[in-house]
Amino acid sequence: PAGVIARRRSSASGMAAGSGGGAGAAGEQGREKRAEDQEDGKRGDAAAVSAGGTGATTAVTPEAANGGDGEESLPNKQYMIFIRHAESRWNRAQADYQLINMMWENDHGLSEDGRRQAEELRRRLRAAARLVEESDEREAESNAISQNGSLDSKEEDEGNVQMEYVWLRRLLKPDGVFSSPFTRAVTTACLGLRDILTEDRPIVLLKEAREQKNIGGADSTGIATGKEAIWQRVNDEVTALYEDGEAEQRKALEELAGVRLDASQCEDEWWGALTGDSQDLILERVATTIEKLRLTQGSLPGGGGVSILVGHSLFLKTMFQRYLSDHPLPAPLAVTASLRSQLLPYCGVVGVQFEWDQAGTATITEAIPLLGTKLKDSHAMVLAAEVGAER
Repeated sequence: PAGVIARRRSSASGMAAGSGGGAGAAGEQGREKRAEDQEDGKRGDAAAVSAGGTGATTAVTPEAANGGDGEESLPNKQYMIFIRHAESRWNRAQADYQLINMMWENDHGLSEDGRRQAEELRRRLRAAARLVEESDEREAESNAISQNGSLDSKEEDEGNVQMEYVWLRRLLKPDGVFSSPFTRAVTTACLGLRDILTEDRPIVLLKEAREQKNIGGADSTGIATGKEAIWQRVNDEVTALYEDGEAEQRKALEELAGVRLDASQCEDEWWGALTGDSQDLILERVATTIEKLRLTQGSLPGGGGVSILVGHSLFLKTMFQRYLSDHPLPAPLAVTASLRSQLLPYCGVVGVQFEWDQAGTATITEAIPLLGTKLKDSHAMVLAAEVGAER
């Protein structure tokens, strides 16, 4: 409701000046970096790339990453982990059939349920860290798959568990963390991924990763550009989300102050026109996002690494539709069918392996839901099950 929004905004403004230290501390350095980018005229094409698998990020152009040698100098394999943002106030209004109350606000932040979902994501990550630590202490679990690759039913279960442990290790120590610039996505990253964000591992905003925009699109129209303004919106949202508990609010803002934000690719207006996105533009943004994530450097053969992207349901579904392989299937049919046709749940997590052929064509060759993410059944799979039951 408009009154609640106004109250939250008023409450947030009183705390704003004392927060956002993580972004402010690096403000001067960020301004110097942007000046350098403007000087060489390549800031708009900059891609955030982590250096040497340490998590330290650097903005480089695709041309610089290629070293001028083209496809041969780029890694042909990358691990990417996609997370849908927590529920926003717009999402909640949709569910409650009260969108009229949201039409006068753009770039909606998280709902109360969204805050709890982001907090739960953090708890799931902490639980995963404990499981991985325990797994590392048990060498017997490292050989669930037999030498000849054949699995009996028990070994297959153990193999699936072991595969998830491998992915959890990647999730807990990524080479780069990225997010859509929309407030709901950045706030989800700040709250849910706080334990894996470090001084050398900031949240890098990718303007191309914003949500698809329909005509009007209040939920997909931005407000802020540049690090200070975007950070201020996130700070205000966190302040308002925790306004009912002074101690919780103080702790949330203290933790937020330790998060670093790289918004060098969002200095100018980054959201779409009022008329919405064309299908060609959506596909172009998806392709650009994947190519930027491809530049993440880590310890994989060929220099590839692990990147996390906090994004949006429609954008991610389009990405899965475009890149999921058909031959062979990168995951059980139920998983691929769901990813292509259904929306990820709030704070749903999916790990994928991207591979590129010699022509530079990208394909997802492995996909696995993580942290207990429950995918929705596709309509085709439900229909097939019903037909099978009737027979």
